[in-house]
Amino acid sequence: MKILITSDWYYPVVNGVVRSVLNLKEYLESQGHEVRILTLSNTISSYQSREVYYIGSLSAKKIYPQARITNILAKTHLRNIRKWEPDIIHSQCEFSTFVMAKTLSKILNIPLVHTYHTVYEDYTHYFIRSKSAGVKIVATFSKNFSDMCDYIIAPTEKTAKILESYKIKREKIAVIPTGVHIADLYEKDLRSELDLPKDKKILLYLGRLGEEKNIEEIIDFHHRLADNNIELFIVGGGPHYDKLVAYNEKEEASAHFVGMVNPSEVNKYYQAADIFTTSSTSETQGLTYYEALSNGLVAICRDDNSLDGVLKNGFNGFRFNNFDEFKTYIYKVLDNSDYQKQLSKNARDYALENFSVESFGSKCEDLYTKAINEYAYESPFIFKRLWNS
Repeated sequence: MKILITSDWYYPVVNGVVRSVLNLKEYLESQGHEVRILTLSNTISSYQSREVYYIGSLSAKKIYPQARITNILAKTHLRNIRKWEPDIIHSQCEFSTFVMAKTLSKILNIPLVHTYHTVYEDYTHYFIRSKSAGVKIVATFSKNFSDMCDYIIAPTEKTAKILESYKIKREKIAVIPTGVHIADLYEKDLRSELDLPKDKKILLYLGRLGEEKNIEEIIDFHHRLADNNIELFIVGGGPHYDKLVAYNEKEEASAHFVGMVNPSEVNKYYQAADIFTTSSTSETQGLTYYEALSNGLVAICRDDNSLDGVLKNGFNGFRFNNFDEFKTYIYKVLDNSDYQKQLSKNARDYALENFSVESFGSKCEDLYTKAINEYAYESPFIFKRLWNS
């Protein structure tokens, strides 16, 4: 099978979408499939690097920090993709590369599958003040682009229900949790390698630094612990980085900002920490939860229904609703090393069973096959499809 994956984001950017694409690509290629990527260049120039097509783009930071846009598919890329003859397109973003994905789907007469990674209701503050108006815009937008796809992949049941509320038919939605690569456990001294304190307990936030992630709460809660033996490390980059650093200084808090790290070091940070923590409630599916648990890291996170079936209180971590609960769970874990070890073992075992790349990839394979077979069956009615799309 030849699969073209389109995404506005790709390596070296590190976020949930990119990690999902990299893991899916790795699995599909391990099964003998050919995979190519269509993404945006961080310059105005288009070029190809091995199996990746980069499309020249312009900054759109006034719309969304670090965003880039384009509506021009390079003729050379179009010619090369047509010559390659993909069987299906799997879109990962709803903007520039989605337009290209739909265009290619029509030109090549192949099905289009799309993964809905982001609950945009939680991001409308970037361009509109009214929450209710933002929700209406997102609902209309989501329904319109779903009508142009053969299937929509929702990473969680939470996301599927949100899509249904936008009047998207349930039979068009496939719930497929995104898998993560289960890393081997390191035996070396990771704290020395990463320059982390050996004599402290470490709370870790790792992920994109956006306003909707509510990271200020974690900084505040850690500060309120007033415990010099517990340090907070924030790993990652994003549009909210400078404001978080300023907030940390203003509140005289003591969070350490590591910045962006090489993907090869991500698992090392998880395994070097004592607890993973986040206050985000904007996740369709937080891959960082899966990654943390798969590395045997106990997670203490703000309660949200995206954690259903992921984080179980007293089993692999805890879900808090306020500072008092946060504090109670932090010390419940850190004050009992045997209990922490048991939670850590539970976290890794549960992740191995439920959140592997293999499970994720095989379900995507099945959906690709289903979409291709259905599309082939409907091909005599292609003119009707094109007229209605």
